[in-house]
Amino acid sequence: MTPTQKKVRTALLTAALAVGLAAGTTTAAVASPSGIACSVASAHAPSVAAGLSGCDPVGIPIDLGEPTEGATDTWQATDTAGVGYLVPGDWTGEAVVGDGGPGHEWTSPEVAASTEWGEQHWRILVQSPFVDQEMPDPEWLNEIGFYAQYIEVDGASEAVLVAAQKGHWADPTVETIDFEVYVESETTGVVTRFMGELPGGEKGQFLLDNFVPTIEP
Repeated sequence: MTPTQKKVRTALLTAALAVGLAAGTTTAAVASPSGIACSVASAHAPSVAAGLSGCDPVGIPIDLGEPTEGATDTWQATDTAGVGYLVPGDWTGEAVVGDGGPGHEWTSPEVAASTEWGEQHWRILVQSPFVDQEMPDPEWLNEIGFYAQYIEVDGASEAVLVAAQKGHWADPTVETIDFEVYVESETTGVVTRFMGELPGGEKGQFLLDNFVPTIEP
């Protein structure tokens, strides 16, 4: 880790994905997936579990909406390991190391929650390539309690969104949209993960709807 990189807390689907990436060929090897999902949903942050039998329902599923014309005209263009995307113009970024490898974390000037861990800002974390460069299977993720769906991303051979609205991991009274986007480049095959916390309600939905279409894997 270089001096300009920091380690960030990125536990989201990692526990589940560790046994379930490319689940179409590995489902038979998965032990007690419902227990994994319950554990991830209750113990880690952020979490987008949609609830299971035997688990308390967590979060409200979020679908990707249509982008707003002109919404990103003032956003800044950037890239992580050659993967391009736009982020709001007043957000700041720095190199980080997360559970999926090195990348960049972008944070808003707005403070989402003030906690014992300090001030938490709305954020987007980008990691490319991500872990073992395998794509998650939405069907399998939904079976174990996450809310996942295939989406269209220009330049991607495959893209998956996992998103839900719930209480912020650092302060459950603060509504947040937790999300992950996995994209596999159709030219290089590299899998990139975007994840983070956005404001709850219309503001976060606006940011998600307009951020995702800017991704150029």
